[in-house]
Amino acid sequence: MHPISRLAALGALLTLTACASQTAAISGSASLGLAAVVIQTEPESCAAQLGSTRQSLHDELDSSDIQIVNWNIQKGKDPEWAADLAAIRGEPDLMIFQEASLNTDAWGVVASDQYRSFAPGYRTRRSVTGVMTVSSAEPLTQCNLVSLEPWIRTPKATMITEYGMTGTDQTLLVVNAHAVNFTFGVRAFQEQIRKMQSVLSEHPGPILLSGDFNTWRGRRFEILHEVAESLGLAMLDYDVDHRKRVFGQPVDHIYVRGLQVIEATTHRVGSSDHNPISVRLRL
Repeated sequence: MHPISRLAALGALLTLTACASQTAAISGSASLGLAAVVIQTEPESCAAQLGSTRQSLHDELDSSDIQIVNWNIQKGKDPEWAADLAAIRGEPDLMIFQEASLNTDAWGVVASDQYRSFAPGYRTRRSVTGVMTVSSAEPLTQCNLVSLEPWIRTPKATMITEYGMTGTDQTLLVVNAHAVNFTFGVRAFQEQIRKMQSVLSEHPGPILLSGDFNTWRGRRFEILHEVAESLGLAMLDYDVDHRKRVFGQPVDHIYVRGLQVIEATTHRVGSSDHNPISVRLRL
């Protein structure tokens, strides 16, 4: 077989494997307590689905005070992560996790009475990790977008969920992203951010863009920031900033549109190589 044909065949196989892994994880969602919604997996179908579900059929977030935690929990390898989360004051309406593992009993404690939306990323025979958004309101829409690490060809997940809010017909779009990491250039990173942009550009209402963006290089941050600004999103600052830094650059970020910041801070913990961000917002 010609070398180019081999590469094409390998690429197709990797894509099919990623899709199969995603389908397997989704098919088992009921037993894991995950939110039961129709999951779109392409930017075009995701954008078309936005705003199509009636808010009145679902729970809604309190638009006057939405409490949020964003945190890469490092696969929950340290069992103390759940205690560290509990020590963060308040009861978050949205918990936005990266490197969340399905192979842990902690979810029954951390989010026993909340909705769990999951997008699978890295998968082995023994475990599945990805991004998980835990919410007090049932999501109206869920989209799982998958990108591949260029070197090691493992999936990186982006999940977009949509929620109704009290006192308004507007819906809140929440992006939970774990960006590609192991690259020399920025092409794969840029493609992943553009996928998000193509969906968000179709949403007229409030947006929360949150996650571990692996912006350890200045150009990576510039790409993220330029796209965020093109969508009218503002980057949050923190009264105490303990965010993880790589080569001096913070890698975890939150951007918002159509939301006012009540409080934004970070918390130093020992149970993950990232520190959690907690934020309170209102419409």
